[in-house]
Amino acid sequence: MKSLLNIAILCLSLAAGAAALEIAGTVPEAVKGAPKADFNLSGLVVKSVAYEKGAVIMPATENKGRTYNDVKLLAKGLYGRIETCFRSGCAKPAAKSAAPAIKVEGFKPLKSPVRVANAEISFDKELLVVAGVMASRKEPGEFWIAFPEALEFKDEAFKASVENAVKAAWAKNKK
Repeated sequence: MKSLLNIAILCLSLAAGAAALEIAGTVPEAVKGAPKADFNLSGLVVKSVAYEKGAVIMPATENKGRTYNDVKLLAKGLYGRIETCFRSGCAKPAAKSAAPAIKVEGFKPLKSPVRVANAEISFDKELLVVAGVMASRKEPGEFWIAFPEALEFKDEAFKASVENAVKAAWAKNKK
């Protein structure tokens, strides 16, 4: 019985590792020693990730004198991979990485008539992005998703699937 449990734990840990975000590239290409870089994480590009005083610092958005941390690291593993890139360079990326698993973690309703809520979206349970659920002025009752400036999608189809997942979760949340 104990050996079956050990085998099950091993299988789950291997499956969890396979779903991790991969560093598919950086700008500049040689990140070792650079103060800032853009990281392509399995098709998601996080811009202006900094390495200061031995710490990885994710980009923040400033608006009207306030700072918003809308791109956050959730896993020590991803933090370690980014830190390693800054300290000793990145390993060669896999030929083609799979699209990350998307999960809408929740919503924080706002009092604004335009940005009605903040949606928290996790990618492979390693990266959290806070996006805005925006009410359309042209089409009443319709919504669109505003991603932070520090985030870019390499694949438009993947971006559309993330937007659709957030819109579906928002419609379900409103009911």
